[in-house]
Amino acid sequence: MRQFWFPTAVTFLLTLTGVLSLGALADEPVRINPLPAQPIVKGGKRAGMTPTQPKLSDEEALKKAQLDPDNGPKLIDYLKQRTLSDAERGKIAAVIERFGADDFEVRVKATQEIERFGPAAVGPLKAAERNPDPEIAYRASLALKKLETVPHSAVAAAAVRAVVKLKPEGAAAALIGFLPLADDESVAEAIRTALIALAVNNGRAEPALVAALSDPTPLRRAAAYVALTEGGPETERIRIKDAYPQLKKAVLNESDPEAKFTGLWSLTLTTREKEYVPELINLIPKVGRGRIWQIEDLLLQLAGQHPKDGRFLKSPESLARSRDAWLGWWKEKGEKLDLLTFNFKPRILGYTDVIEMDYRGYGQGRIVSYGPDMKEKWRITNVMNPTDMKLTPEGHIYVVESNNNIVSLRMTNGTVIRSHNVYQQPLNLSLLPDGGFVVVCRNNIFEFDKDFKQRWVYQRPNYDIMAGCRLPNGETLFLTNLFQGINAFRLDDKGKEIADATKRHTFGRIQNLHSLDVIGEDKVLVCEFDKVAEYDLNTGKQIWKYTCNAPSSCQRLPNGNTLITLLNQNQVIEVDPSGEVVWDYQAKDGLRVARAYRR
Repeated sequence: MRQFWFPTAVTFLLTLTGVLSLGALADEPVRINPLPAQPIVKGGKRAGMTPTQPKLSDEEALKKAQLDPDNGPKLIDYLKQRTLSDAERGKIAAVIERFGADDFEVRVKATQEIERFGPAAVGPLKAAERNPDPEIAYRASLALKKLETVPHSAVAAAAVRAVVKLKPEGAAAALIGFLPLADDESVAEAIRTALIALAVNNGRAEPALVAALSDPTPLRRAAAYVALTEGGPETERIRIKDAYPQLKKAVLNESDPEAKFTGLWSLTLTTREKEYVPELINLIPKVGRGRIWQIEDLLLQLAGQHPKDGRFLKSPESLARSRDAWLGWWKEKGEKLDLLTFNFKPRILGYTDVIEMDYRGYGQGRIVSYGPDMKEKWRITNVMNPTDMKLTPEGHIYVVESNNNIVSLRMTNGTVIRSHNVYQQPLNLSLLPDGGFVVVCRNNIFEFDKDFKQRWVYQRPNYDIMAGCRLPNGETLFLTNLFQGINAFRLDDKGKEIADATKRHTFGRIQNLHSLDVIGEDKVLVCEFDKVAEYDLNTGKQIWKYTCNAPSSCQRLPNGNTLITLLNQNQVIEVDPSGEVVWDYQAKDGLRVARAYRR
């Protein structure tokens, strides 16, 4: 059993002073009530708006680490100092593992011991902050507060960009060496992008990248595959010709499914050589589900529809049957397809973003993003009853906190860029093409511009709004919990309620706060009391349904399946048109999954 140190005297004093309640000592939930209603200001800026926090420029970040953005060799040295050998990485991993030891003294000693590795431990510690063991995550956070005297994530990203600009000798080798130690996914992506720019050296393939084709680390091999495929002249399909035979052989012989997918995907979309398509299909079911979604998107855009038995279901056996169905389709149709003129527009990148809430009464929640390999890429924690999130084109996150009556714009590490009080009890957020956004609340609907300046507000004192979203035609649809008669209404682009009877509908019983989804121009998916239902907005008629208990979010996917969140069951499911569950997910640590979005 894990030991914790909390002296009785301290506990007694905290209880007397009211810092720690007796209820908390007894593990009683502490309910956090919504903030009281505040007056609405029509037009203009609302009090309580938090201005944009200044973001470090690359020069400022490098200065904090005493680095000169024009000194290439020093930048390379910084990256090398933070690059560990496999043996050193193993030592750090062993220390971090002891963060979760049963013995309290062992945990404390490990937390102190990690400091001797210096900045090189920052990357592994940032990964440990996302560990499912809360004690390991907590101690990783403690260690980072001591070690990260400079913002190493910002410094590393700035150093990568500066190195690409300067192209000092050894740049590619330093970058690909540091890749497994990258502080977070944004730094790793910056490195992968930089390697593409550095892939050609004096007219030939960069030797460090060619050497990385046989690196023992799959992450480095995968980055080399992409760089040697996509680097060089963009007008050519086979861009770095001297490396292509070796690159092709390495990808086809790759043993790691994720690295092989990365190489094949890049080769398929860049070279447009047909031989790589059946190789991609053959990766099923070995690759992660997110990669299967990407392969399916490619195949559906090539074929137009699933072949018989071609839908990807849940079990490995059914996935193998679907793989064989697609291989049969390719054998029959593949030679007739023209990949050179095929205009592939990815609709799915393989990511799943989930919102998880604490329904024991504490009101806390988190937002977690899982990548195509179904590994956590980032998380935002300590948000109060989050009810919605939207990813911006710039890679930032809008977070809707219902209990706090706040909409905030954040970085993927949780840093708040800007926030705004939005009353009362915000539920849903829709992004607008001009960078603005619509926020749907229990008794108000707002439209803001990209600078958080209010354009209009619609007020509904009934406090009965349960969900809403912006429609493609500029109108805003909102649903209420009225038990009889019309329960779906619309606003025009100025926030005025539309009286036209054809724009009002009577859907099924709406009882749960939820997020809905727009399908095309004139259809919508709605979470009702006992089902998810699809309605035609022209006629108001139901055209599809999936029976389930208290759904809280829904999304129609490009493959025709539907992603549904079941709050009471703590489950996200993906169902095909017939209603068969083909994928599922559950939250952990006592939280419940409340929303899920695929992208």
